[in-house]
Amino acid sequence: MKSTLRLLAYAEATTELRCADRPTPRLQHSYDAPIGLRQAYDTATLPLPVYAEPTTQLSIAVRHYVDDVYKNYTYSELYGVCEYISQQLQFRQCNKGVIGLVSERNIIIPCVIAAAHKSCTTFMFVDPAQDIETIAKDINFTIIMTIKNNNNDSNSELCGKKPDHTVSVFDLTVNFYDFDNVNEPQYKHVNQHSFIAMTSGSTGDPKHVQVPIQCIQPNIDDLTKMFNITSEDVIFFSTPLTFDPSMIEILLACENGASLLIAPDRADVLFPENKANSVTVWQTTPSKFLQFSNNDIKNKILCKNSTLKILALGGEPFSSIKRLRELKHWENKTRIFTLYGVTEMSCWACVAELNLNKIQSDKEVPLGNCLSETELVLHHNRPQHSKENTGKIMLVSKSRKCVILNKSRGPDEQNSIKFVDTGDVGEIKNGTVYYRGRKDDIIKRFGHKISLMTIESTIMQCPRVRTCSCLWLPKPRLLVVYFAAENFSSQELSDFLKCKLDDKHWPDKIVRVDNLPTNPHGKISKQIIAKMFKTADVPQTVDSLRNIFLKELKAAISETFTFDQISDKNFFSLGGTSFLAIAICNKISLTWPQFGKFIMPYLMSHKSTIDEIMQLAYNKICVDGKPKKGIKRMRLRSDEEAVVQITEAMVSKKTSALTFSNAVEFNVMWRQDTGKCVDASPTLFQLRRNLYVAVGSHSGKIIVVDAITGVLECTLNIDTRIEASILCYHDVNIMRPFGVVGGYDGTIVCFSLDTYEEHWRINIGHMIKSKAVCCRGNLYVAAYDGNVRCFYVVSGAPKTTINICTEAISADLVLAKKEFVLLGTLSGVCACIHTATNTIVWRGMLASPVFASPVLYDDDKYVIFAAVAGNIHCRTVEKGIKIWEYSGARGNIFSSIYVKPIDKLSWQMIFGCHDKGVYSLNVKNFQPTLVWKTTLSSPVYSTPCGLNDKLILAASNNGKICVLDAENGILLEEYSLSNEVFSSPSVYGDYIFIGCRDDNLYSIKYILNL
Repeated sequence: MKSTLRLLAYAEATTELRCADRPTPRLQHSYDAPIGLRQAYDTATLPLPVYAEPTTQLSIAVRHYVDDVYKNYTYSELYGVCEYISQQLQFRQCNKGVIGLVSERNIIIPCVIAAAHKSCTTFMFVDPAQDIETIAKDINFTIIMTIKNNNNDSNSELCGKKPDHTVSVFDLTVNFYDFDNVNEPQYKHVNQHSFIAMTSGSTGDPKHVQVPIQCIQPNIDDLTKMFNITSEDVIFFSTPLTFDPSMIEILLACENGASLLIAPDRADVLFPENKANSVTVWQTTPSKFLQFSNNDIKNKILCKNSTLKILALGGEPFSSIKRLRELKHWENKTRIFTLYGVTEMSCWACVAELNLNKIQSDKEVPLGNCLSETELVLHHNRPQHSKENTGKIMLVSKSRKCVILNKSRGPDEQNSIKFVDTGDVGEIKNGTVYYRGRKDDIIKRFGHKISLMTIESTIMQCPRVRTCSCLWLPKPRLLVVYFAAENFSSQELSDFLKCKLDDKHWPDKIVRVDNLPTNPHGKISKQIIAKMFKTADVPQTVDSLRNIFLKELKAAISETFTFDQISDKNFFSLGGTSFLAIAICNKISLTWPQFGKFIMPYLMSHKSTIDEIMQLAYNKICVDGKPKKGIKRMRLRSDEEAVVQITEAMVSKKTSALTFSNAVEFNVMWRQDTGKCVDASPTLFQLRRNLYVAVGSHSGKIIVVDAITGVLECTLNIDTRIEASILCYHDVNIMRPFGVVGGYDGTIVCFSLDTYEEHWRINIGHMIKSKAVCCRGNLYVAAYDGNVRCFYVVSGAPKTTINICTEAISADLVLAKKEFVLLGTLSGVCACIHTATNTIVWRGMLASPVFASPVLYDDDKYVIFAAVAGNIHCRTVEKGIKIWEYSGARGNIFSSIYVKPIDKLSWQMIFGCHDKGVYSLNVKNFQPTLVWKTTLSSPVYSTPCGLNDKLILAASNNGKICVLDAENGILLEEYSLSNEVFSSPSVYGDYIFIGCRDDNLYSIKYILNL
């Protein structure tokens, strides 16, 4: 039998190979460990055959992308590491037990697997985020190894004990923990060479499955031939180690002398301009792949000259044929496969190569041909009707037997024999089997059988939808769809489905999200989605309760009115009846049970007005109800989360008293209609003794307004949409005060701020959404082509172009120390330009795009970048040295950060988040700590600012302008504009200036009654 772990150039080496010219791995240890070739492993103890050819010994085994650099490690180097770790394990005398490997993907994973199998029979990967102690007791680990980056190795304690031994390999720290377990393990494993995998739980309770080597080896042999894997291939190491397909990636690479690439899931990193590091083979789940934007798939992954030769999608159904066909370039040579299998017969059972020209719909995607030593059988529910073309999918094998380590049934429950019930439903047509969903995907609704997969496949016919998931919530009896799309609303999807499906398939609720949640294995998780729905859209204010009720009331009596028109009337005077009251409350109770149940008796009483009922409901649900819930939830996973929950409980309890006492009064002083939405943030500037405000609009208008009187001083037009803020600048040594702004079509206009005459206008041909900066007569403008252009500000003549990256720059540029230009990009690159030489001083890479403008603090010594995934990064301005990072935000960040000094070594930093939260951090001695988080009524994209030392102003997307207590985050007052707000407010004295999507620029005066 072939080896299942041909991981390194290894074991059939002769004594001639024991030469000293092999590079010595970079090891650090308290004593010198002899590194040399051992004799071949015996076949019975899992041999690791050698690639004796010198070319293979020196070929690249692992490519690791770190901070914009690809670091390469040869097979020869990793062989030495394998021997070294093997010696450590043999010294620990783990014998025939199970080794627990606590690690994420890293460069020495192939070495650790080989060493574990040489010293022991079985290993299991454990995610560092899992309950390691419980798993250790269940599996009865003999040894646990943890692998961490050196800079993350602050706490080495595990399961209540310190490591028994520690070594360093490259920049990794490997800790060894010896366990002498005398207790009977919960799960009994079979003593044979194998690894233990854990099912994802996406289709039921998670199970531990022991996978012998003979079970997965046929996959490696078949896929090597089918994918034509060679030593020239670069295989993306993308799968979490706890998911068994990760072993396929490792073994395909190491058996064929190919390279594993460890890198973030970013198209520009996976497919760089340097083709040597570009991916050629990629195995992933459809959900992970479909999270890439249309632009990435079309212009990077499946473009004409893409290096990707194999795209293998498995682990869940693939339902985006139409999207893939439209995005794949007609000259692209990538072969696309779907893989089908279950962990209980690890790893894959069937494979199908997709011809996008022949497959017209998702229903036509076959399961494909069975891999070696595997059979697929359709088991009919009614055997007497064996001619039925649908049935349960069963997998059969005489040799590929795994063991389910199930404590309730003991060690004898094996997929042994022969059959594995996948829980899936298949249909056979003309000898080809097609996937038709899970057994539990068929639900009963209003007496009709509904297929959730039918709804999902219909949704995926719309090319603007990236991914979707349809679920049935039995308790509220709701059919809910979550989907991710670019420029496609929930209402548009609802209209689309009503054209495609009959009414019994129409969802009760459709929710658009940026990305669907996935479990640790990269599959869409319906369990997480169900939890999201249960916690979403909880009414927070009396206005939200009014809106909920008003919507259902209008639908029930088929009339149109505002809340003010009915607020002083009782329900029956509006034409209501007892039946309608019950119907409305039942409909509301589907989503907000407490609200619907509470208002029903008041609606039927004839005594209370609508407004009185809403006030009573608010006091009961939003005021009285919240603190109790907040206190109950204070047992949390971390101190930081406890801070959030305690603060939210405080805010909920105090909000009503402060809100109804009019802590802050708002008066609109003036508004200016710009013709279209105002998403840009207004810029204030002072000329002589007058204060002015300037802003651009989607209409292409640029307006300059007297900030106090509201008199329109100037209107310019550039005939293209403007979202960038206007740079207002004055340097007496260069020119008179001027304003500069760029637009969507690449137009840049420079105009006088005192005469309002246009100085110059140019077009660079690329979209501009960021604010420019000016330094020493040079104007710096960033665009969506990834370049920063430098112009002579007096004439507009181009001076130089500085290439930052290949992706767009959306965030504002920031000038530090009158010398450095800081920026972040949508590819995650952050960089610093030295204006004296117009060169890039330093460049860093963040894990996600940067939409928010960089922020400076401590006299421009440090710059802060907010990455959209929810991480805040601090670096030094001049050298880009990493100082600190905060990762506690629970949503995407589009807001920039408001910084408020507290003392010499302490700052308050406040930002908004897509999770509707406003976060306040205290950064002291370079350590960020969450102080409070306040949840508003919708996401917060605009940047908060200070009204004074004690008050914070934040605007949420739904048009609510909120005043918060800077010390504890309590919501003191809010004021509603008539439409959405994405503009960040500017404050001068007691005036607030802000743009709105009702086309207006507002001046709002606030009066404090505190």
